[in-house]
Amino acid sequence: MIRRRWLFILAWGALFVVALSSGVDILFYVAYLLLFLVGATWWWTRSSISSMRVKRDVSQGYVHLGDEIELTYELANDSRLGKIWLEVYEESNWPEPLPGRVLSIGGFATKRWKVAVPALRRGRFHLGPVVVRSGDPFGIFSAEHRARFDALVLVYPRVVALPYWQLPGSLLEGNVLTGRRSLQATSMVMGIRDYRPGDAFNHIHWKTSARHRNLQVKEFELDRTADMWIFLDLERRAHSGEGERSTEERAVTIAASVIAKALREHRSVGLVASGRFSGMFHPDRGTKQFSKLMQYLAEVSASGSRTVAETIVETLPRLRRGASALVVTPSLDKEWVKPVLALREAGVRIQSCIVAPEEIEDAARMKLNAVVGELLVAGIPYAVSTVDLPISELFHERASASA
Repeated sequence: MIRRRWLFILAWGALFVVALSSGVDILFYVAYLLLFLVGATWWWTRSSISSMRVKRDVSQGYVHLGDEIELTYELANDSRLGKIWLEVYEESNWPEPLPGRVLSIGGFATKRWKVAVPALRRGRFHLGPVVVRSGDPFGIFSAEHRARFDALVLVYPRVVALPYWQLPGSLLEGNVLTGRRSLQATSMVMGIRDYRPGDAFNHIHWKTSARHRNLQVKEFELDRTADMWIFLDLERRAHSGEGERSTEERAVTIAASVIAKALREHRSVGLVASGRFSGMFHPDRGTKQFSKLMQYLAEVSASGSRTVAETIVETLPRLRRGASALVVTPSLDKEWVKPVLALREAGVRIQSCIVAPEEIEDAARMKLNAVVGELLVAGIPYAVSTVDLPISELFHERASASA
């Protein structure tokens, strides 16, 4: 457009010079007419924008990966003159360009339309401003109006149902009933039975014993609401691949899915991640904790320098006896199994999920088998996530065996 403007200036200047040198009146008339038309075109372009109002609404402030956000646009013309050509588009850092629209609008008219935009990548994205642009038929002038309707959209990780993953129970604390009897004291009394040799004296129910004239002891129900910790390995050197098939994206999806299921079952869930922005979120329950963890996972990347073994060792003193933990890691270095054993010795119920790379060479497969062998010998429940295995199948006995 700038090039056309300069070409017009040069052409008009040449025409005016010829008119001066030749003295032909018609050339002066043509030059003045062109100058008038250009001025009218400039005025038309500016007036086309000055009377326009635009508004944009976002359906929600967050979506999960793979879902869609809905953008609603409204364009209003406050002038009695119609607008022949208008372009409406939005600037943003969304992974894909947001679709714009070219339209015309009558006088004192309003147009509305909706756009569904898929969320193709996790992250924090800024939408806006919305730009309305107009131009003249000759492409010489253009004008635009920028409406500051800035919006923030968070794209959370994908959450997948995990029907085969069971939350490990705790024998120490909590109040979600499991229907299983425990010899250790918890907050839930399940019933009364006759005393047996070896029962603790502080479990004796003295009033019932006096009534039955025989020692009666309390039975406690196995509790399942102890703290649940998730260790998410985001060490840069351990990850590979790109997109949704990468170990990073699958690891984050697994962590998010476990968080969602554990919180639905009223567990207190905490998260420890070793990315560039290392995060430690102490266990808590409810939707507030879900939002906090999802917001963090929306922006994490495999850019950390600490190994998962180092992360576990640093966190070990913070874990209470009776808690449970899940380690999600792509590391094929069996050294991380040692601190996992230390967790178990400290009274933490431990599970592990190995996120295998998309392409496993012979050397990597041998390392993977070595890690699995260490876990089998130690009796630690594990699952292996491969690109061909749906995440929903994790911890299924047949799936684990085939992996």
